[in-house]
Amino acid sequence: MRGSNSRDHHSHSHKQQAGQAVSLAKRTTATTTTTTTTATHLQLWYMLHVILVLIDITSSLTMTEVKIPNHIMRLKSALLGCRYSLDGESLYSVKWYKDGHEIYRYVPRDKPPGQAFPLPGVNIDLRNSSDTQVMLRRVTLQSSGVYRCEVSGEAPAFNTVSESETMTVVVTPNHGPKISGGQPRYQIGDIVRVNCTSAPSKPVCHLSWLINGEPAQKQHLKQYDKIVMNRDGLEMARLGLEFRVRAFHFKNGDMKLKCVAKISSLYWQSNEESVESDRQQRAPALESRETVAAKSSTIGAAASRQPSHLISLLPAMLLLFGVVGSWSWPPECAGS
Repeated sequence: MRGSNSRDHHSHSHKQQAGQAVSLAKRTTATTTTTTTTATHLQLWYMLHVILVLIDITSSLTMTEVKIPNHIMRLKSALLGCRYSLDGESLYSVKWYKDGHEIYRYVPRDKPPGQAFPLPGVNIDLRNSSDTQVMLRRVTLQSSGVYRCEVSGEAPAFNTVSESETMTVVVTPNHGPKISGGQPRYQIGDIVRVNCTSAPSKPVCHLSWLINGEPAQKQHLKQYDKIVMNRDGLEMARLGLEFRVRAFHFKNGDMKLKCVAKISSLYWQSNEESVESDRQQRAPALESRETVAAKSSTIGAAASRQPSHLISLLPAMLLLFGVVGSWSWPPECAGS
């Protein structure tokens, strides 16, 4: 009985070990299979990425130049340029978009090949438009926006390239900025409070202040919201300047306040006012004039005294000569 039990025990142990070995082998096989599958997926993704890169590199259709004016004056014509290189491919189409809306299409096989699509602010001159350019006539404020050129090759690849630029239509002010609120004279310690307002424009003017030719400090500036003209959408800007007058603000008794209005590199105009120091201009000038006037009156009085004595003696002298003239000389003298 004991021998039989021992054999059964050993047999059971061998079975357990065999089962564990089989389980381990299965797990190892599953792990190996999973690892192999993951590696295969990675290889496929890598190959796909390489293929896509090679397709992109070997694509012969390229955009060489997109030329769109950044700024243009209202009512002028704008020429939009789009140049590309097919390098052996055939052209399928050239399309132009404004703010995502198609405005022009050129398809070589169409008759006529050029076609315009209506959009507010876009007036295309078809006679001067082609696959490489689009002419916009008499642009308005609504013509401002993002313009994109899209070039597509023929089947089967239908490769497409595109580029975009922003164009802004400009309306310049009809006069320079205006300065308001200033005084003709200031004393040291006074507060200067002035405003500068630009004439209506689009886009709105950028304003800046200068004191004696130097830019005003930021803490002395007062920003205002722009004013929108409801009639045509033009905008006015206003910028305040506020500071306490110090002695160094006066150069030779004058302080110059200048306001500059500009729009990019298209427009620049300024307005300058010169104010005087109340202490240095009023009091010394009056004292100087009073001193000169006093000296002049003294000289005039001294010069007028001398003739007055002669005038006062004139009647006595005339009387004396009259008496002398009435005397009669002796006869002998008269006869001789």
